[in-house]
Amino acid sequence: MESKKLKNRVYTKEIIFRNSAEAPIDADFTMPDYFAEISKILKCRAVSRISSKSVSGRNITVDGVLTVTVIYSDESCRLCSYEHQHPFNKTFEADVDIDGGEIVCSSKCEYINCRAVTSRKIDIHGAVGIGIKVTKRKGTDVITDVDDCNIELRRGVAPATSPMGCAEKYLLIEEEIELSGGQPDIRSVIRYDASVALKECKLLAGKAMVKGDMTVSLLYCSEDGSAQTVRTVIPCSQILEIVGITENCECEAKAEIAFLEIKPRTSMSGETKSLSLNAKILICCETYCNNDVDVVLDAFSKKYEADIKRNDVCFSKIFCNINENFNCKKSISFPEGSLSSVTDMWCDVRIDNTKMMDNSLVINGCVLASIIGVDNCGEPAFFEKAVEFEYKYPLECEVLGFKCEPSVKVISSGYTITSADCLELRMELCVNATVYQCSNMALITDVETDESCELKKTDRGAMTIYFANAGENIWDIARRYLASVREIMEINGIEDEILANNVMIMVPIS
Repeated sequence: MESKKLKNRVYTKEIIFRNSAEAPIDADFTMPDYFAEISKILKCRAVSRISSKSVSGRNITVDGVLTVTVIYSDESCRLCSYEHQHPFNKTFEADVDIDGGEIVCSSKCEYINCRAVTSRKIDIHGAVGIGIKVTKRKGTDVITDVDDCNIELRRGVAPATSPMGCAEKYLLIEEEIELSGGQPDIRSVIRYDASVALKECKLLAGKAMVKGDMTVSLLYCSEDGSAQTVRTVIPCSQILEIVGITENCECEAKAEIAFLEIKPRTSMSGETKSLSLNAKILICCETYCNNDVDVVLDAFSKKYEADIKRNDVCFSKIFCNINENFNCKKSISFPEGSLSSVTDMWCDVRIDNTKMMDNSLVINGCVLASIIGVDNCGEPAFFEKAVEFEYKYPLECEVLGFKCEPSVKVISSGYTITSADCLELRMELCVNATVYQCSNMALITDVETDESCELKKTDRGAMTIYFANAGENIWDIARRYLASVREIMEINGIEDEILANNVMIMVPIS
């Protein structure tokens, strides 16, 4: 007689392809005549951004731009800069079918070397690291019940987060940034930067509404030769359509700048009192539905030979979403006489590791503070100082098998010169992190019995006496004697399946 089996399909997200590679950067360029000649290079800064990705068969092509900003001083010790856009691309060939997969790309400048060949010609060498990950939604049919009195089932619950869908959308921002009152006209922009910190992701029926702030900072040189800083915050929001989601789902939202350009804007009257900003932000939203699934963890037949098929399933469940700011403060020192004043400062964040410790999520990293200043001789000077940080977020309990890929960004920074060779650095960091609890479970996918092969039992009596040790599981005892777990617990008056003490129990032999 064929057993009736009930099955349920569970969904997980698995990585089907992951790879990384470097794109070499080798270029030389000559600055136009209207740029001042180079006397001393202070800093060569390179920022890589992914502009697009495309798929053709099993090939994934990633295109991006490396923005190289050379900050230098001229013969009059004035601060100057020149920006060079260098495109890069890389093609990855996957060894699996990636059709329908979700592709995530990342890039960073691994290193950059810059030298002035002449007072106008610059030679750069470096490399951009490109990482790619392709994930797919996978469905697995698992047994939830078997209508057969001879089959003993060990039931359980899988703490699952079913992946519902992922959506990406570009947000274009065009903004005019006005100078504050009293700031002089702009002659040239020395350097600019921006970062996006998400504050909210609200889910509705079939839609995700993401809100955040883009923090913009820049340094410009005025007509009188003085250096001026500008900082502004631009609110941003985007709606993404994701089929099937509801307000009860959860999401992980991320935002990265794919393109950024800031240029001086001259008015009809000839004044340069504002800047034109053009930015393209890639917003990505992954949505999940919390859905604990009834599953069968183990099974055996009490009468016939049985073929039990299993499949390892890795479940991920969102434990919590973290979105908060924290302050970091540290004193940094300089060689005596090397810094009399600070002209500009910007910060880049590097995450070194993420771990779980004492029921807290701990993120360790480093902020690299780049400082442009003036030394005691009145000449421009540049310094880089690394400031380590540790961020702790207390959780309700320990998260076993956790997974987290946090984002940490500097949203504001400041400083105070405390002495001739010491500066106190203050930073406000924004942390966005989704903590997942991951569990690998070997689930029963099929049960087949062979009624032509009846099991032989060594015990011929109605009962067997068994001396159990503390910590033993009734399921293991029942499996050994091909008995019923429920009957063992009822006959012996046992409430918990795991025995707390050494005890003698009666095992019914059917």
